[in-house]
Amino acid sequence: MNADSHTIALLLADARLPSGGYAYSSGLEPALQGGLPPGEIGAFLRARARTTTIVDAATAVVARAAGLRGDSYGPIERAWAARTPSRAARNSSRELGRGLLRLATTLWPDSAPIAGLTRLTGGWSRPVVLGAVAAHADLDAEALVRIAVYDDMACAVAALLKLEPGDPIDGVRLVIDACASVADFTPQLAALTFPEAIPASSAPESEAWAEAHAVTNRRLFRA
Repeated sequence: MNADSHTIALLLADARLPSGGYAYSSGLEPALQGGLPPGEIGAFLRARARTTTIVDAATAVVARAAGLRGDSYGPIERAWAARTPSRAARNSSRELGRGLLRLATTLWPDSAPIAGLTRLTGGWSRPVVLGAVAAHADLDAEALVRIAVYDDMACAVAALLKLEPGDPIDGVRLVIDACASVADFTPQLAALTFPEAIPASSAPESEAWAEAHAVTNRRLFRA
């Protein structure tokens, strides 16, 4: 990674990036509405990190590899969708993907990896777009895994301050603990190159919460 790559890595991990993440709670609002006790938020985040988040991180890594090779992202999007059973979760991710893709095409209109994200019915998921950005920016695969995990956990904790207000320092501890809980998987995830290797780690209760959340009109976040 060069100096520009490190800067882009920091930008991708910044909640102020204008890509829509500030409207997303990483499944925390659906969980709380579904009955998750606030005292179990740490356990929820660690469980999410080992399931949904790992699937997204692996998808981003494989998309990065495809972008570097000049391959189609279509098989990766399909593999991710097959591992994301909740339609509500897929829709939310693709909304985030549209925001990130708009940012990427505006900043880097001549990038070959980003140009590979041709028009797709329904849009591209956020991890696929994130992988294309990583290919363009020459981010290494381990850094990409850490960004994907951190972003998902940080989004949840940022939302937590609105959903269950408390000491922000407690939120910092939650992010650190959740990221640490999957740190040992980073080298394995970073080594993935093809869509069939993306893990299929489901979270059925979270998926049910996401579906219920999608049809309520009493919510602060998209999901």
